[in-house]
Amino acid sequence: MKTLFINLSLRPDSQVRRIPVGLAYVVTAAKKAGFDFDLIDMDVDHLSYNDLRKILNEKKYDTYAFGAIVSSFKIVKEIAQIIRESNQNARIIAGNSVASSIPETLMEHTEVDIGVMGEADETIVAVLDALKNKTDLKYVTGIFYKEDGDIKYTERRPVEANLDNFGFPEWELFDVEKYYKSGDLNSHCFTKGENSNWMPLNTGRGCPYRCTFCYITVRDDKKRYRRYSKEAIVEEIKRLHNKYDANFISLWDDLTFPNRLGVKNIVNAILDLDFKISWNAPIRGDLFRKQDIELVKKVKESGCVNLGFSLENADEEILKAIDKHLEVDRFIEQAQVLNEVGVTPLTSVIFGYPQETPESIRKTLAVCEEAGVYPSVGFLLALPGTPIYNTLKAEGYFPNEYEYLMKIGDRQDFSLNYTTMSNETLVSEVTNGLRDLATKQGLEFDNPLKTVHYQKPKKFKV
Repeated sequence: MKTLFINLSLRPDSQVRRIPVGLAYVVTAAKKAGFDFDLIDMDVDHLSYNDLRKILNEKKYDTYAFGAIVSSFKIVKEIAQIIRESNQNARIIAGNSVASSIPETLMEHTEVDIGVMGEADETIVAVLDALKNKTDLKYVTGIFYKEDGDIKYTERRPVEANLDNFGFPEWELFDVEKYYKSGDLNSHCFTKGENSNWMPLNTGRGCPYRCTFCYITVRDDKKRYRRYSKEAIVEEIKRLHNKYDANFISLWDDLTFPNRLGVKNIVNAILDLDFKISWNAPIRGDLFRKQDIELVKKVKESGCVNLGFSLENADEEILKAIDKHLEVDRFIEQAQVLNEVGVTPLTSVIFGYPQETPESIRKTLAVCEEAGVYPSVGFLLALPGTPIYNTLKAEGYFPNEYEYLMKIGDRQDFSLNYTTMSNETLVSEVTNGLRDLATKQGLEFDNPLKTVHYQKPKKFKV
């Protein structure tokens, strides 16, 4: 059986290319199981739809597989159509949230034949095995598929409790050197002009929190937050450094450090290495306080250059709607502690919850100014299956899910307005507020919403 995996380009105009972590786990699992396959990387090779058509017309496969986030539905639809046009008998497999959150829409409006629900490491092997041996798909847990015009669902596949059993991806399946050349734009701005070979390291899966806009609420429950052992993480850092010459490692998780004990364990382990690295990670928005400054100094000493933690919004009513469980004062305190020590704080903000007003927008940006951080900003992108999507749908939004999915794109691109403000007022309040914040912080952007890479504020509120 001939199998092709495709890494889609979800942001073809972006200057940054990131090696795909989820797909890397999937193709590694397929390789370990003994399957032969080809891999087309549309992202790092900058392949267009027409480029893909040409490649697929020249070589046929039995099975085609790819994954994507649900906001990229229209890209998935196009890719599946291109595959079908090149091979009417193809079996097309899709994974990630585009499968988990919209199975009916995916099956009804695209050429996809099989959807993988949740984590795909084990499921992809079972699916390929069934297709190769021509056994019934009903025995494969964790999928849905088309059969005689209907959509069939199998039992949910239990997640692997011990992530150490998965190991880590075999990155040589991708063109690592190309990613080093095209993916270091953001890491480069944190390493003082030094060359950085950026690589991701997945230290855990899931998240113990349930923000109402987040895709995690679709695929997980709280019991599914799992972490690799400290020993496995340290060995992987060594492997990335020694085998792939990586010197900038991103702990690539939804949440790496929910508590300070985890920080201490990893920092001490990194300090014990016989080589130096730069690294970053996502943390809780209220992890550090002023009294933790010695620990934060140790974090910096270990090579940490930035830590990301989301504010989302500064309005109490909106934070409650998000189910954020964050006190704004604690967010500010943490950002100020990090700035004082020299670890850059990064944050993201969402505008456009139904409770949003011009005053709440200004309040949120004022908090960013006080914290000394320029935020990554997006408009509320209600993703199918999330609590906020379900709430808005009950209020009359999204009468046609397919049409909605064909319309939306990146979070920085305004799509739908759920507030009482006019579209013009919402967009202008956000855009003008960001321009004012950038000016106060001594920053210049062509587009305050799409900044390309991070710029650290040059001026701080006194």
